[in-house]
Amino acid sequence: MTGEQAVALATAYFDSGELRRILARRIALATESQRHDDDAGILLYLEQEIMPPLRALGFELQLFDNPEAANRPFLIAVRIEDPSLPTLLSYGHGDVVFGDDENWRTGLSPWELSEEGDRWYGRGSADNKGQHSINLAALEQVFQARGGKLGFNCKLIFEMGEEIGSPGLTAICQQQRELLQADLFIASDGPRLNATQPTLFLGSRGCINFRLSIHARDKRLSLWQLGGITQQSRNPTG
Repeated sequence: MTGEQAVALATAYFDSGELRRILARRIALATESQRHDDDAGILLYLEQEIMPPLRALGFELQLFDNPEAANRPFLIAVRIEDPSLPTLLSYGHGDVVFGDDENWRTGLSPWELSEEGDRWYGRGSADNKGQHSINLAALEQVFQARGGKLGFNCKLIFEMGEEIGSPGLTAICQQQRELLQADLFIASDGPRLNATQPTLFLGSRGCINFRLSIHARDKRLSLWQLGGITQQSRNPTG
């Protein structure tokens, strides 16, 4: 199959409405990780929505208990076609923030996918159910276009606690570092420059959060009164 034929196949899949139906079904599951009155629904999302399509693609699946947050499990899926091939690792999360039902417009629900113009709305459509649904659909399209193979090894990790700070994610990655080894990591869960321009970040050196306190003088001075004759602490001094 040529590249043009593969693109045509994927386009036909989207135009068929199947991706929309899948996303609507996933959005209907209120996977609010901040709540604990429906923990069964958190696991159901992985078991009902993520594991079956991956199993159909020949992935080996493992569920792991969260070492830091009960009922917020991790799913790791692995498909090794040939150890000599490059390995892709991808990430997704199935939990969402509160639905905030009362603040949606009359007639709309966070748990029902709605369409206005060329945009779809529903809790999780932009974070992260939409992204990982697209990624899973893309894997399926590659699998079909290449006659039942991906042409690379693939691993995925899904969590269900990203919206509460990803408890246990660092620990599970450390515990399963061998299982998660890969040559390339793709995480479709980040900001864009704007709504119409996809943004590709090619690398990150990590980040650190800290609080900085500066004591620049021994008494309080009013910049409103003294103006520019007083140097502000945040200005460089070198």
